[in-house]
Amino acid sequence: MKRKLIIIGSALGILFLAFFLAGMFASQKKPPFQRPEVDNTKTVETKKVTYQTIQTDVVSFGRVETAQSLDLLSEVSGRMFQGNIRLKEGQRFKKGDLIFYIDDTEPALDLKSQKSNFLRDLAGILPDMKVDFSNSYDTWNSFFNSLSVDKKFQPLPEVKSEKEKIFLATKGIYSTNYTIKSAEARLAKHRYYAPFNGSIMEVNLQSGSFINPGTSIGKIMRTGVHELKVSVETKDIPWIIVDSPVQIYSDEMGQSWQGSVTRISDFVNQNTQSVDVFIAIDSQGKKIYDGQFFQAAIPARTINNGMIMPRNAIYNGNEVFVVEDTLLKTKAINVIRLADEEAIVSGLDKGEDLVVEPLIGAYHNMVVKKREQKDIDLEIGDTQEASDAGQSPTASN
Repeated sequence: MKRKLIIIGSALGILFLAFFLAGMFASQKKPPFQRPEVDNTKTVETKKVTYQTIQTDVVSFGRVETAQSLDLLSEVSGRMFQGNIRLKEGQRFKKGDLIFYIDDTEPALDLKSQKSNFLRDLAGILPDMKVDFSNSYDTWNSFFNSLSVDKKFQPLPEVKSEKEKIFLATKGIYSTNYTIKSAEARLAKHRYYAPFNGSIMEVNLQSGSFINPGTSIGKIMRTGVHELKVSVETKDIPWIIVDSPVQIYSDEMGQSWQGSVTRISDFVNQNTQSVDVFIAIDSQGKKIYDGQFFQAAIPARTINNGMIMPRNAIYNGNEVFVVEDTLLKTKAINVIRLADEEAIVSGLDKGEDLVVEPLIGAYHNMVVKKREQKDIDLEIGDTQEASDAGQSPTASN
């Protein structure tokens, strides 16, 4: 009996010890990790709707072209020689310089022969005019005395009667005079004088070459007068106004110029699929080279009551999201002008919270939060950083 009591007591002791140890170990066990609840509400960036007057620009690129260039073509035949400047590419000249001339010995002698014949014919009719047209004799005699085969003939005196006109016509005075005028005009074509200040762009023939009418001798360009041809998309052409001022830049040279729109093409350039706009450049004494690549900012029309927003925040062509309380709302807008990255719009109420970032999977009445934008006070931030470093914020080395 005693032995049974000992066995039962031992069993109860072991059982009690097991429960005690189990409770002690259970109290030392760490509770399972519980993840904090995550707020899955989408955060969006917004901007208050405000309207203002916006001056729009059309930015484009193009190459500089000379505003005036001429092909040197011969109108007569003969041996060609350079004038008082060298007939070389890059050679500069001034207005009035003789660029080239064609040997005119033979046509000059032929002209003198015609003038001599005219003087002979005129001398032969002066006695008859003294008798039949005494009122006009002094005028024609003075005209005869002023003529010289080495000088350009002056216009014929005016006739005082129909009878006098018939008399001169029958003597061949008019026909001979016009023949001489034609020969003088043709002789002048043997010499080419520079019509402006410029330089030679091309030379196709050397001095001493024999040329025929229509032969290309070279090409000249006017210096100091340039224009910029830029390609503008057809959608931007209605915004450009002729004679509007233009700001021109050169990243390569680090310079800028003023210009103005001179003309706009009426057709699409097949190479660029854009419309060519021509801008006159005011060089302002700065050197400009033909063929340079420039950027032009053309002021377009002014937009009243417009707002600039990112273009990628517009959906379906004319819809945007606004935030009302905590809900996204879809609203239609009036798109005034589209650029590569921005758009000018209207049609929203002032003060609305416009979403200015693209949203994926967003929908009407979706619950969102507006992203808080904290303004950083740079002065306070610098002061705090200096304090942390143990220095005065105004200290400098």
